[in-house]
Amino acid sequence: MGVGHSINRNVNYLKVSKPNYLVVAKYLKDHGFHRLLTVSAVDWIEQEKFEVYFIAHKLRGNLYVKVTTLIPRDNPVIPSLSELWPNAAVHERETWELFGISFEGNKFLKPLFLEDHFEIPPFRKDFDWREYVRKAYSEKEVMRYD
Repeated sequence: MGVGHSINRNVNYLKVSKPNYLVVAKYLKDHGFHRLLTVSAVDWIEQEKFEVYFIAHKLRGNLYVKVTTLIPRDNPVIPSLSELWPNAAVHERETWELFGISFEGNKFLKPLFLEDHFEIPPFRKDFDWREYVRKAYSEKEVMRYD
């Protein structure tokens, strides 16, 4: 199922291909990993990829699993985990808003934190916060940091 695996104490790390992301999640849920801790992403701009990951916990044995997969930055889409773990919906919503990654099957992908539209989601490495401040606020209201 995975394309990479390592263990550090009670934490397992799995690197899987995008087609196996949901397959592995279902396997874990069926095998006692009933608690989803988080879903998030890392922007690897140099590789033109996002690393999407989730962390699940199994009470028996106090085991953790971090599952990661790489997806392209251009049109980033991955299946939602919200059918398996309902709390995934809010984690995916946050990741969608801050990175621009779509989670297929998540019905709650709407703004959560941000009040204004961003051309580039603010957690992407190519987001220029200084440029955003210049556009969003007049020069008189903004202290210069340049």
